[in-house]
Amino acid sequence: MIAYTHKTHPRSKSIKIHVEANGEVVVTTPKFTPKWGVNAVVKKSDAWIQEQLLKIKQKQNFGETPDKIKVFGKTHHKKDLGISSTKEADRFLKSTATRYILPRTKQLADKMEIKFGRITLRQQKTRWGSCSSQGNLNFNWRLVHCPTKVIDYVIIHELAHRQHMNHSSSFWGLVRKHDPEYLRNRGWLKRNGLVLG
Repeated sequence: MIAYTHKTHPRSKSIKIHVEANGEVVVTTPKFTPKWGVNAVVKKSDAWIQEQLLKIKQKQNFGETPDKIKVFGKTHHKKDLGISSTKEADRFLKSTATRYILPRTKQLADKMEIKFGRITLRQQKTRWGSCSSQGNLNFNWRLVHCPTKVIDYVIIHELAHRQHMNHSSSFWGLVRKHDPEYLRNRGWLKRNGLVLG
C-alpha cells in the first residue's frame, strides 16, 4: 500500500486524495473516519495515485520546476517564455511539439521513403511514441523537453516500424541507417524517464 499523510478537516464531507508536487500523498477526511475506510479508498485509488506520481517523476526528470522549464534540452525561465501557470506551460509545450514534430516527421519520412497515416500528439503514460498497424503515428508532446536529435531518433524509430512492426535486426538496421547515433539517443531517453516502446 502507498504511504500517505492523513489529515482531517472539520468541513470535509468526503475523503479526498491529493498528490503534492514533491510526491507526498495527502488524504483529507471528515473527522472520525475509520483508518480501514481511509486505507480502502487509498487502495482503490492506487492506479490514479501512481499516474500522478509518474507525471511528477517525468517533470522532475526534465528539470521542470515552478519557475523553470526545459525545451529542446535547454533550461529556460518560464517568465522569459511568457508562461505563468502549469496550464500555460502545457499549452506552450503542445504548440512547440506541433510546430516541430509534425513537419520534422514529414521531412524524415520523405528521406526514409516511408509513408504514414495520421500523426497524433498526446501525453502518453508509458511511451514516447507508437505506430499503429494502420500506419498512424502517436508522439508524446513532452518530447519537446528533449534535445532535437533525441526527438529525431523517436520519429525515426516509429517510422521504421512502418516497414518492420517488430524490433528485429532489420528494424534496428533501418534505424541505424538514418540515425547513426541511435544508441546514444536511446540511452539518453532511458536515463531520463520513459522507455520507448
